[in-house]
Amino acid sequence: MKENSINRRQFLGTAGTAVAGAMLINPVESFASLKRSGKSKVALVGTGIRGTTFWGKNLVTNYSDILEFVGLCDINPGRLEFARNYMGVSCKVYTDFDEMLKKAKPDIVIVTTVDATHHEFIIKGLKYGADVITEKPMTTDEIKCQAILDAEKESGRKLKVGFNYRYSHLATAIK
Repeated sequence: MKENSINRRQFLGTAGTAVAGAMLINPVESFASLKRSGKSKVALVGTGIRGTTFWGKNLVTNYSDILEFVGLCDINPGRLEFARNYMGVSCKVYTDFDEMLKKAKPDIVIVTTVDATHHEFIIKGLKYGADVITEKPMTTDEIKCQAILDAEKESGRKLKVGFNYRYSHLATAIK
């Protein structure tokens, strides 16, 4: 009788591919059941390359039938204008996150800022009443992590952590 065995590396590679694939198919699908009537209103904080390409432009191109960007936020006004033009959106831009939450009233906040600041925007977004999608790492230490978990529990909103799966066995082999 042949034994069907799989080692830890194979298991993690296979499981990671499945999870990442599901996220790449539709990164906002996990919030579909939480969606309010009409299109989901999305705000992005952090308009660097990851924010504008992987999230921004991709969502505008593939999911504009179910969502619309209502605000972009960054501390760099030049990067904000570039992001708005590159993504092809006409939403307002903000250098103040709190102002964006109050005026744009997003259903979903996407956080793609510097890793050490993720917790600030996640917590504020959840407390405001939005669902939040953030890039990995969710945060940088256990104290910030606990504060995020507490805010999620208190707010009743949902937090999802995105993972850019670029070092798969296939991608590595191709390189």
